[in-house]
Amino acid sequence: MRRPITLHGKQLFLILLTLAVTLSSTAWAKMYRWKDEQGRVHFSDSLHNIPEQYRPQSKTYQSQSGRLNLIEGEAAAPKKTATQSLSSAAPQNTSDTLSIPYISREGSANRIIINIEFNNHVTAPIMVDTGSPGLILSTGLAAELGLVDDDSQNMLVLISGIGGTQVSARAIVESLTLGGIEERMIPAYIIPGQSTAYRGLIGMDILSGYSLTIDSANKRLIGHKMPPTQNRPGGRDRIWWQKNFKEILYYMNFWKQQEESLNSSHSPYSRLTSKYQRVKQFIQTQRQESQKLYNQLEQYARMQSVPRHWRQ
Repeated sequence: MRRPITLHGKQLFLILLTLAVTLSSTAWAKMYRWKDEQGRVHFSDSLHNIPEQYRPQSKTYQSQSGRLNLIEGEAAAPKKTATQSLSSAAPQNTSDTLSIPYISREGSANRIIINIEFNNHVTAPIMVDTGSPGLILSTGLAAELGLVDDDSQNMLVLISGIGGTQVSARAIVESLTLGGIEERMIPAYIIPGQSTAYRGLIGMDILSGYSLTIDSANKRLIGHKMPPTQNRPGGRDRIWWQKNFKEILYYMNFWKQQEESLNSSHSPYSRLTSKYQRVKQFIQTQRQESQKLYNQLEQYARMQSVPRHWRQ
Protein backbone atom coordinates (compact mmCIF):
# COMPACT_ATOMS: atom_id res chain seq x y z
CA MET A 1 0.00 0.00 0.00
CA ARG A 2 1.31 3.43 -0.90
CA ARG A 3 0.07 6.90 -0.03
CA PRO A 4 1.08 10.32 -1.32
CA ILE A 5 3.00 12.51 1.12
CA THR A 6 1.76 16.01 1.88
CA LEU A 7 4.73 18.27 2.45
CA HIS A 8 5.25 21.68 4.00
CA GLY A 9 7.49 24.17 2.24
CA LYS A 10 10.62 23.54 4.35
CA GLN A 11 10.29 19.79 3.95
CA LEU A 12 9.93 19.99 0.20
CA PHE A 13 12.82 22.43 0.03
CA LEU A 14 15.08 19.86 1.69
CA ILE A 15 13.83 17.26 -0.76
CA LEU A 16 14.61 19.63 -3.61
CA LEU A 17 18.20 19.94 -2.43
CA THR A 18 18.49 16.18 -2.18
CA LEU A 19 17.11 15.80 -5.69
CA ALA A 20 19.44 18.50 -6.94
CA VAL A 21 22.46 16.66 -5.60
CA THR A 22 21.20 13.42 -7.09
CA LEU A 23 20.55 15.05 -10.43
CA SER A 24 23.94 16.74 -10.50
CA SER A 25 25.74 13.49 -9.79
CA THR A 26 23.83 11.53 -12.44
CA ALA A 27 23.11 14.30 -14.90
CA TRP A 28 25.40 12.93 -17.57
CA ALA A 29 25.13 9.19 -16.87
CA LYS A 30 25.07 7.05 -19.99
CA MET A 31 21.83 5.17 -20.66
CA TYR A 32 20.95 2.49 -23.21
CA ARG A 33 17.69 2.09 -25.14
CA TRP A 34 16.55 -0.80 -27.33
CA LYS A 35 13.44 -2.52 -28.68
CA ASP A 36 12.61 -6.21 -28.41
CA GLU A 37 10.84 -8.39 -30.98
CA GLN A 38 7.43 -7.24 -29.71
CA GLY A 39 8.39 -3.62 -30.30
CA ARG A 40 8.52 -2.76 -26.59
CA VAL A 41 11.07 -0.14 -25.53
CA HIS A 42 13.58 -1.02 -22.78
CA PHE A 43 16.05 1.13 -20.86
CA SER A 44 19.13 0.25 -18.81
CA ASP A 45 22.21 1.89 -17.36
CA SER A 46 24.41 -1.10 -18.25
CA LEU A 47 25.27 -2.63 -21.62
CA HIS A 48 25.49 -6.04 -19.93
CA ASN A 49 21.74 -5.91 -19.17
CA ILE A 50 20.93 -5.84 -22.89
CA PRO A 51 20.42 -9.28 -24.50
CA GLU A 52 23.21 -9.93 -26.99
CA GLN A 53 20.90 -10.01 -30.03
CA TYR A 54 19.72 -6.44 -29.29
CA ARG A 55 23.08 -4.85 -28.50
CA PRO A 56 23.95 -3.89 -32.12
CA GLN A 57 20.74 -1.86 -32.48
CA SER A 58 20.78 -0.31 -28.99
CA LYS A 59 21.10 3.47 -28.71
CA THR A 60 22.83 5.51 -26.03
CA TYR A 61 21.78 8.85 -24.63
CA GLN A 62 22.64 11.14 -21.75
CA SER A 63 20.13 11.50 -18.95
CA GLN A 64 19.47 15.15 -18.10
CA SER A 65 18.40 16.89 -14.93
CA GLY A 66 14.70 17.54 -14.51
CA ARG A 67 13.82 14.46 -16.55
CA LEU A 68 12.65 11.10 -15.37
CA ASN A 69 15.29 8.44 -16.08
CA LEU A 70 13.56 5.34 -17.35
CA ILE A 71 15.33 2.15 -16.38
CA GLU A 72 13.20 -0.89 -17.16
CA GLY A 73 12.97 -2.55 -13.76
CA GLU A 74 10.58 -5.33 -14.70
CA ALA A 75 10.89 -8.51 -16.69
CA ALA A 76 7.33 -8.33 -17.91
CA ALA A 77 6.10 -11.09 -20.16
CA PRO A 78 4.82 -10.13 -23.61
CA LYS A 79 1.31 -8.75 -23.52
CA LYS A 80 -0.15 -11.76 -25.32
CA THR A 81 1.06 -14.07 -22.54
CA ALA A 82 -0.68 -12.05 -19.85
CA THR A 83 -3.81 -11.80 -21.96
CA GLN A 84 -3.89 -15.52 -22.74
CA SER A 85 -3.52 -16.42 -19.06
CA LEU A 86 -6.71 -14.49 -18.32
CA SER A 87 -8.68 -15.36 -21.44
CA SER A 88 -10.01 -18.76 -20.40
CA ALA A 89 -13.28 -17.00 -19.63
CA ALA A 90 -13.92 -13.80 -21.57
CA PRO A 91 -15.39 -10.72 -19.86
CA GLN A 92 -19.17 -10.86 -19.68
CA ASN A 93 -20.37 -7.28 -19.53
CA THR A 94 -23.43 -5.14 -20.12
CA SER A 95 -23.36 -1.36 -20.44
CA ASP A 96 -22.95 -0.83 -16.69
CA THR A 97 -21.91 -4.25 -15.33
CA LEU A 98 -18.57 -5.98 -15.64
CA SER A 99 -17.44 -9.53 -14.97
CA ILE A 100 -13.68 -9.90 -15.41
CA PRO A 101 -11.60 -13.06 -14.96
CA TYR A 102 -8.66 -12.69 -12.64
CA ILE A 103 -5.48 -14.50 -11.63
CA SER A 104 -5.72 -15.35 -7.95
CA ARG A 105 -2.10 -16.18 -7.12
CA GLU A 106 1.38 -14.77 -7.61
CA GLY A 107 3.70 -17.46 -6.32
CA SER A 108 2.52 -18.15 -2.77
CA ALA A 109 0.65 -14.82 -2.46
CA ASN A 110 -3.08 -14.36 -2.94
CA ARG A 111 -3.75 -11.67 -5.54
CA ILE A 112 -6.46 -10.30 -7.78
CA ILE A 113 -4.78 -9.49 -11.08
CA ILE A 114 -6.94 -8.39 -14.01
CA ASN A 115 -6.27 -7.28 -17.57
CA ILE A 116 -6.94 -3.57 -18.19
CA GLU A 117 -6.83 -1.84 -21.56
CA PHE A 118 -5.20 1.61 -21.59
CA ASN A 119 -5.84 4.30 -24.21
CA ASN A 120 -7.61 1.71 -26.39
CA HIS A 121 -4.39 0.03 -27.52
CA VAL A 122 -2.27 -1.37 -24.66
CA THR A 123 -3.50 -4.25 -22.46
CA ALA A 124 -1.61 -5.05 -19.27
CA PRO A 125 -2.09 -7.14 -16.10
CA ILE A 126 -2.87 -4.85 -13.14
CA MET A 127 -3.27 -5.86 -9.49
CA VAL A 128 -6.30 -4.73 -7.51
CA ASP A 129 -5.10 -2.99 -4.32
CA THR A 130 -7.77 -1.30 -2.23
CA GLY A 131 -5.03 0.44 -0.20
CA SER A 132 -3.42 2.09 -3.22
CA PRO A 133 -3.58 5.93 -3.25
CA GLY A 134 -4.55 5.82 -6.91
CA LEU A 135 -3.63 4.28 -10.22
CA ILE A 136 0.03 3.20 -10.20
CA LEU A 137 1.88 2.29 -13.40
CA SER A 138 5.33 0.80 -13.90
CA THR A 139 7.79 2.89 -15.88
CA GLY A 140 7.78 0.27 -18.64
CA LEU A 141 3.99 0.42 -19.06
CA ALA A 142 4.01 4.22 -18.85
CA ALA A 143 6.60 4.32 -21.65
CA GLU A 144 4.39 2.14 -23.86
CA LEU A 145 1.51 4.55 -23.24
CA GLY A 146 3.64 7.53 -24.24
CA LEU A 147 3.42 9.07 -20.77
CA VAL A 148 7.19 9.05 -20.40
CA ASP A 149 10.12 8.26 -22.67
CA ASP A 150 13.75 9.25 -22.92
CA ASP A 151 12.79 12.80 -23.97
CA SER A 152 9.93 13.30 -21.50
CA GLN A 153 9.73 15.47 -18.42
CA ASN A 154 7.33 14.80 -15.57
CA MET A 155 6.11 16.35 -12.37
CA LEU A 156 7.76 14.52 -9.45
CA VAL A 157 6.09 13.79 -6.11
CA LEU A 158 6.79 11.51 -3.15
CA ILE A 159 4.76 8.46 -2.23
CA SER A 160 5.28 6.16 0.74
CA GLY A 161 4.37 2.57 1.49
CA ILE A 162 5.55 -0.57 3.19
CA GLY A 163 8.75 -0.47 1.15
CA GLY A 164 9.55 3.09 2.23
CA THR A 165 9.41 6.46 0.49
CA GLN A 166 10.32 7.04 -3.14
CA VAL A 167 10.09 9.63 -5.86
CA SER A 168 7.24 9.07 -8.31
CA ALA A 169 6.30 10.76 -11.56
CA ARG A 170 2.77 12.08 -12.07
CA ALA A 171 0.81 11.78 -15.31
CA ILE A 172 -2.79 11.54 -16.51
CA VAL A 173 -4.05 8.48 -18.40
CA GLU A 174 -6.55 9.45 -21.08
CA SER A 175 -8.63 6.30 -20.72
CA LEU A 176 -8.72 2.80 -19.30
CA THR A 177 -11.25 0.06 -19.91
CA LEU A 178 -12.43 -2.33 -17.21
CA GLY A 179 -14.17 -5.08 -19.13
CA GLY A 180 -16.30 -3.00 -21.46
CA ILE A 181 -16.60 0.08 -19.23
CA GLU A 182 -14.36 3.05 -20.02
CA GLU A 183 -12.97 5.45 -17.41
CA ARG A 184 -11.57 8.80 -18.55
CA MET A 185 -8.77 11.11 -17.39
CA ILE A 186 -7.23 9.22 -14.47
CA PRO A 187 -4.24 10.74 -12.62
CA ALA A 188 -1.53 8.11 -12.15
CA TYR A 189 1.72 7.60 -10.26
CA ILE A 190 4.66 6.13 -12.20
CA ILE A 191 7.29 4.03 -10.40
CA PRO A 192 9.77 1.31 -11.44
CA GLY A 193 8.15 -2.10 -11.92
CA GLN A 194 8.59 -4.44 -8.96
CA SER A 195 6.91 -7.62 -10.19
CA THR A 196 6.85 -9.82 -13.27
CA ALA A 197 3.22 -10.78 -12.61
CA TYR A 198 1.61 -7.34 -12.88
CA ARG A 199 2.53 -3.92 -14.25
CA GLY A 200 0.68 -1.59 -11.92
CA LEU A 201 -1.99 -1.19 -9.25
CA ILE A 202 -5.59 -0.03 -9.42
CA GLY A 203 -7.11 1.33 -6.22
CA MET A 204 -10.30 2.70 -4.78
CA ASP A 205 -9.96 6.05 -6.56
CA ILE A 206 -11.49 4.18 -9.52
CA LEU A 207 -13.10 1.12 -7.94
CA SER A 208 -15.13 3.20 -5.47
CA GLY A 209 -17.35 3.98 -8.45
CA TYR A 210 -18.46 0.34 -8.54
CA SER A 211 -20.29 -2.04 -6.23
CA LEU A 212 -17.84 -4.94 -6.27
CA THR A 213 -18.15 -8.68 -5.68
CA ILE A 214 -15.32 -11.21 -5.77
CA ASP A 215 -16.51 -14.54 -7.16
CA SER A 216 -13.66 -16.71 -5.85
CA ALA A 217 -15.23 -19.94 -7.07
CA ASN A 218 -15.14 -18.80 -10.70
CA LYS A 219 -12.22 -16.37 -10.25
CA ARG A 220 -14.10 -13.34 -11.51
CA LEU A 221 -14.29 -9.73 -10.35
CA ILE A 222 -17.88 -8.56 -10.71
CA GLY A 223 -18.85 -4.92 -10.55
CA HIS A 224 -21.86 -2.69 -11.14
CA LYS A 225 -21.01 0.84 -12.28
CA MET A 226 -22.68 3.63 -10.34
CA PRO A 227 -23.96 6.21 -12.84
CA PRO A 228 -22.79 9.86 -12.76
CA THR A 229 -25.07 12.09 -10.71
CA GLN A 230 -25.00 15.68 -9.53
CA ASN A 231 -23.01 14.49 -6.52
CA ARG A 232 -20.69 12.36 -8.69
CA PRO A 233 -19.80 14.38 -11.82
CA GLY A 234 -17.78 12.25 -14.20
CA GLY A 235 -18.50 9.29 -11.91
CA ARG A 236 -16.20 10.68 -9.15
CA ASP A 237 -17.21 12.09 -5.79
CA ARG A 238 -16.20 15.38 -4.15
CA ILE A 239 -13.32 13.77 -2.22
CA TRP A 240 -11.76 12.42 -5.43
CA TRP A 241 -11.87 15.76 -7.22
CA GLN A 242 -10.64 17.75 -4.22
CA LYS A 243 -7.79 15.31 -3.47
CA ASN A 244 -6.37 15.42 -7.00
CA PHE A 245 -6.74 19.18 -7.44
CA LYS A 246 -5.26 19.85 -4.00
CA GLU A 247 -2.16 17.77 -4.70
CA ILE A 248 -1.45 19.25 -8.13
CA LEU A 249 -2.19 22.82 -6.98
CA TYR A 250 0.14 22.38 -4.02
CA TYR A 251 3.10 21.41 -6.19
CA MET A 252 2.23 23.98 -8.86
CA ASN A 253 2.20 26.81 -6.31
CA PHE A 254 5.31 25.53 -4.55
CA TRP A 255 7.42 25.43 -7.72
CA LYS A 256 6.06 28.83 -8.74
CA GLN A 257 7.31 30.25 -5.44
CA GLN A 258 10.69 28.59 -5.91
CA GLU A 259 11.01 30.00 -9.43
CA GLU A 260 10.17 33.49 -8.16
CA SER A 261 12.86 33.20 -5.48
CA LEU A 262 15.60 32.20 -7.95
CA ASN A 263 16.52 35.80 -8.75
CA SER A 264 16.20 37.09 -5.21
CA SER A 265 19.42 38.30 -3.58
CA HIS A 266 18.35 36.45 -0.44
CA SER A 267 17.56 33.24 -2.28
CA PRO A 268 19.13 30.10 -0.77
CA TYR A 269 19.72 28.90 -4.33
CA SER A 270 22.32 31.62 -4.88
CA ARG A 271 24.70 29.61 -2.70
CA LEU A 272 24.60 26.61 -5.03
CA THR A 273 27.14 28.23 -7.43
CA SER A 274 28.01 25.54 -10.00
CA LYS A 275 24.75 23.67 -9.41
CA TYR A 276 22.59 26.76 -9.80
CA GLN A 277 21.74 26.30 -13.50
CA ARG A 278 20.78 22.66 -13.04
CA VAL A 279 18.57 23.46 -10.07
CA LYS A 280 17.02 26.35 -12.00
CA GLN A 281 16.23 24.05 -14.92
CA PHE A 282 14.76 21.48 -12.55
CA ILE A 283 12.52 24.05 -10.83
CA GLN A 284 11.29 25.49 -14.14
CA THR A 285 10.57 22.00 -15.47
CA GLN A 286 8.57 21.08 -12.37
CA ARG A 287 6.51 24.25 -12.57
CA GLN A 288 5.74 23.70 -16.26
CA GLU A 289 4.80 20.06 -15.78
CA SER A 290 2.59 20.73 -12.75
CA GLN A 291 0.85 23.52 -14.71
CA LYS A 292 0.30 21.13 -17.62
CA LEU A 293 -1.28 18.48 -15.38
CA TYR A 294 -3.49 21.10 -13.75
CA ASN A 295 -4.69 22.33 -17.14
CA GLN A 296 -5.56 18.77 -18.23
CA LEU A 297 -7.55 18.07 -15.08
CA GLU A 298 -9.21 21.49 -15.09
CA GLN A 299 -10.37 21.13 -18.70
CA TYR A 300 -11.90 17.72 -18.01
CA ALA A 301 -13.54 18.96 -14.78
CA ARG A 302 -15.22 21.80 -16.66
CA MET A 303 -16.54 19.35 -19.26
CA GLN A 304 -18.05 17.32 -16.40
CA SER A 305 -19.53 20.44 -14.71
CA VAL A 306 -17.55 19.86 -11.53
CA PRO A 307 -18.37 22.59 -8.95
CA ARG A 308 -15.73 25.27 -8.71
CA HIS A 309 -15.21 24.80 -4.96
CA TRP A 310 -14.29 21.15 -5.64
CA ARG A 311 -11.40 22.34 -7.82
CA GLN A 312 -9.55 24.42 -5.22
